[in-house]
Amino acid sequence: MFLNSCTNGQNKSGKTNLSALEFAAKIKEIPTALIVDVRSPEEYSSGHLQGSKNINWNGDNFEGQILKLDKTKPVFVYCHSGRRSAAAANHMRSLAFKEVYELDGGISSWMQANLPTTTN
Repeated sequence: MFLNSCTNGQNKSGKTNLSALEFAAKIKEIPTALIVDVRSPEEYSSGHLQGSKNINWNGDNFEGQILKLDKTKPVFVYCHSGRRSAAAANHMRSLAFKEVYELDGGISSWMQANLPTTTN
């Protein structure tokens, strides 16, 4: 029973930690997916992925804000380098989010791949 509950949150392909190019392609493939930036508001305002929502992993109410999201929709999570988003993604999976993808290397790898960011 425990093993089954741990795998319920996995996506069908099993791969959840995606390179910047894979992350970008997957976002295009699933236009209704949620994109969550778990960095601080200051980091977020310096540049973020278009359409992302800022929910600070180190903030006072991360779980409360995350629980307002639809657990049945795919969620794309990223931070600066990948550490906070890995922790946030694992926590979201423990909260029964169905499909959670992480940006390997965070927004740093996204920018190294010359992918677009916005400050709007």
